[in-house]
Amino acid sequence: MTLWDKLGMDDKLVKVLREIPPGPDASEFGPAYVTLHQLAVELDQRFPEVRRQLDVPLGGGSSRHAGLVELLGKELVDKIKRYGDVYPIEAAQLSSVRFRELRLRGPGGRDLVGASRTDLPLIRLRPKD
Repeated sequence: MTLWDKLGMDDKLVKVLREIPPGPDASEFGPAYVTLHQLAVELDQRFPEVRRQLDVPLGGGSSRHAGLVELLGKELVDKIKRYGDVYPIEAAQLSSVRFRELRLRGPGGRDLVGASRTDLPLIRLRPKD
């Protein structure tokens, strides 16, 4: 059993994603998409023990191994590819075409992501048909 499984990460992520409401004018579009950074912050707010047990910072850094954001990205991409439509979480990509800047506010008002010239993966709970 992997640490991901021992921590019950799939269930925790589904719970977090269920608690993120769609925008006021977008309920017919299904569950809201979030970036990996947003998901990591929301997970950390609800389940701080996860980051402690994984012994990782919220985001990565050049002086330390991968952070929670990177671990979520790797694990979710692997699971979505492996299980496809059976997995309760799906991904999409926000194109960087004509994007100049995107900022996400983390705990304490600290910016997590600044200017981005790369496509951003987006995650959401898979809609039920």
